[in-house]
Amino acid sequence: MIIESIKLGKRDKEKLVIRTQCGKYISARIDDAYMLKVGQELDEEKAEALCRAYEAESVKKSAARSLAHHTMSKSDLSKKLRERGYSDEVAEETAEWFEEKGLVDDAAYARSCASHYKARGWGELRIREELRRRGISKELTEEVISELSPSHDEIRALAEKKLRGEIPDEAKKQKVIAFLMRRGFKFDEIRAAMSELRLDTEDSV
Repeated sequence: MIIESIKLGKRDKEKLVIRTQCGKYISARIDDAYMLKVGQELDEEKAEALCRAYEAESVKKSAARSLAHHTMSKSDLSKKLRERGYSDEVAEETAEWFEEKGLVDDAAYARSCASHYKARGWGELRIREELRRRGISKELTEEVISELSPSHDEIRALAEKKLRGEIPDEAKKQKVIAFLMRRGFKFDEIRAAMSELRLDTEDSV
């Protein structure tokens, strides 16, 4: 194929759009301009190499823009790139590249998320679910969960806040238990904390 024209991209000024006589358009990095000229013959292998090099550079810039706004897990970054139209392979390779450079750190990210949600009064079950939703592996999730401080004091404080000093009837007690379970606390933890408040939970579900 013969290069018919070489133009800068309209939006991406670091992109070259190469049109060949056969009507094919090829994307290339502007850094490759020195080796290209109108009238030059370009074989399929070289054309594909130019496109791959441009895509690799483009996806890294896209990933960097995402990470500049907020931290992400490796899985979330890969997912975001796929949503932007990049192939599964390119998205995964890019996420791995950022991980290797230390710009994506699932362990630090998971601990930060867990601490944040624990401070918001979430229990172990809900934090675990949130970490898995964010693409954290099961093994790392369990490791981070095991490092969290016991929930006993948080449960008791939340229950006392919900009761507002009242002596609850059975309906009110059930509402408090349901509230704490939605927060992600285990029933055994809830029962222990409620027991200290002299609220029997033996018949609650």
